[in-house]
Amino acid sequence: MIITRKPNGKYRLSHFEANHNHDNINPYNGHALQLQKDLCFVHVPETEQPNNLETQNPAFDLTSKILVRESLECLPMDYFNHLRSERVRDMKEGEAGCLLHYFQRQHFENPSFFYAILLDINDKVSNIFWADDNMVVDYNYFGDVVLLDMRFRTNKDYKPFVQFIGVNHHNQALIFSAALLYDDTVESLKWLFHTFLEAMSGKKPKVILTDQDATVVEAVGSILPETGHHICVYQMHQNTLKHLSDIVKDADAFSNDFRSCIYDHNDEDDFIHAWEAMLDKYNLKQNEWLSWMYREKEKWAVVYGKNRFFIDMKCSHLGESLSNKLRSYLNDGQDVLQFFKHFERVMDEQRHKEIKATHKMSHCKPELMGNVILLKHASEIYTPKAFEVFQHEYEECLNVVANQCSQNGYLSEYKVNTFGKSQEYIVTFDSSDDLVICSCMKFEYVGFLCSHALRVLDHRNIKVVPSRYILKRWMKDARIGCAQDDSDFIIQENPKLVAASRYRDMCRSILNLSARAAESYDAFHFASGQLNETIEGVEKILAQKAEDAQVIASSSSAATAPDSENVEIFLDGNAIDDQEKSCRTQSKKGNEATEPHRHK
Repeated sequence: MIITRKPNGKYRLSHFEANHNHDNINPYNGHALQLQKDLCFVHVPETEQPNNLETQNPAFDLTSKILVRESLECLPMDYFNHLRSERVRDMKEGEAGCLLHYFQRQHFENPSFFYAILLDINDKVSNIFWADDNMVVDYNYFGDVVLLDMRFRTNKDYKPFVQFIGVNHHNQALIFSAALLYDDTVESLKWLFHTFLEAMSGKKPKVILTDQDATVVEAVGSILPETGHHICVYQMHQNTLKHLSDIVKDADAFSNDFRSCIYDHNDEDDFIHAWEAMLDKYNLKQNEWLSWMYREKEKWAVVYGKNRFFIDMKCSHLGESLSNKLRSYLNDGQDVLQFFKHFERVMDEQRHKEIKATHKMSHCKPELMGNVILLKHASEIYTPKAFEVFQHEYEECLNVVANQCSQNGYLSEYKVNTFGKSQEYIVTFDSSDDLVICSCMKFEYVGFLCSHALRVLDHRNIKVVPSRYILKRWMKDARIGCAQDDSDFIIQENPKLVAASRYRDMCRSILNLSARAAESYDAFHFASGQLNETIEGVEKILAQKAEDAQVIASSSSAATAPDSENVEIFLDGNAIDDQEKSCRTQSKKGNEATEPHRHK
């Protein structure tokens, strides 16, 4: 079909070719036919649709439904592709058209650009989500821990901007995706998390940090039930300041003391004493909000470890720093296109910082605090920023006292504490495979061995960090090779979907390669040549496979030959439909504007 743009800026379907240039798609089961009946086109006021759309070949509708079947299958039955209510906040006149035009242009310039739109019950744009190909690649490598920054969501003075943030191997903030939520009900938030997973090919984070809002907690539990959910200390800090703004007399002084209390203490006893001193100073012992915060302290307080991932060595929150860069352009009166231009500048700046850090890493060696084998080994593997964190833990371990309290075969248990401190941690060591586990769980939360575990390893005369405790996400070569997917998405229980799963994995690898090779002509030329050779090799393998299948089929009896051939070359109708569905879903992620029926 041909879509043309009219002089007034609107679009119309000017030509549709009804004759097929491919085999007709067979309705393979009743489920697909029901999906075809349910399919409807989203009405976008800014876009004209021809009157004869309803008379088009029904195969067009069925093809469209196959494209979204995978997404529909993983949703609960009560999940709809539109809101059943009106959006909470209104957009300014003409803003929806500007946004749609911006995303259409982005997708035209970069076909891998992903965006999705959610409409309310009146077919008005409620929420818009987007992620470019670089964001998807970044998530592929560093999407183990994700922060959903919703600082501006409930503030009417700002646009309802939210962003999914991560951290790269240089301990720099990354934006994985972003959205404008003009509706923030539970249904909208479920849509947000589902769309995020769709953009990231179904790969779920291991941990997600959000604010403490009940609707967010419910949405995370519904869409990401296996993902660890923690409360973001930075957003907790912002919400507390807002909540107490009318209660505290000296707001600036309280803000500084509150920040120091939650960020500057590494010991639980110190944190508790600082908290009590703050309550006394500002006469807040009876405040219900702060009392609730203290009861829930282990879910958000930095000293308990769950928020350390986004805290740098200067005790600053990486999410807060990134959010502040966007703040001035998020005023509700600011032109939305000006915001997107600034957003692109911030993205370019963050990417330039990584390139600069990688270049510096290849020319400079980190400074070691001493001639220590453990540090030498770590400095050769970790990036400088990661090594800085590791070396700090090693320095701390020099003041740690470890006392063995039990032994059972290969397992040894130690009670450890920092000299002069009363707080104790339990470290378990397995001498059969050098497994070490500490009750502070720093490795589980941040990805570095803690000072307590390092002290026990030293006590056991282990002078090199076991490889299992050096995560690739913190290594110098974190971006080299394909990102490893620890959750292993291959669907073992349904062999019919294996081919589709392979396609998904291959698309992810090709996307990573394309993003890297495009940065240099030599890299692009080399990659293109290698891909041509790879394609030729693949065709030879498939041709040989087809010949072998034909030989097997011809040597079989007439009664069993068709079944054998079908199994061998994946001609089962369900398998082919599933594979085509996955292929088209991956290759057309950004086509929501030109294919409005794909919008939620």
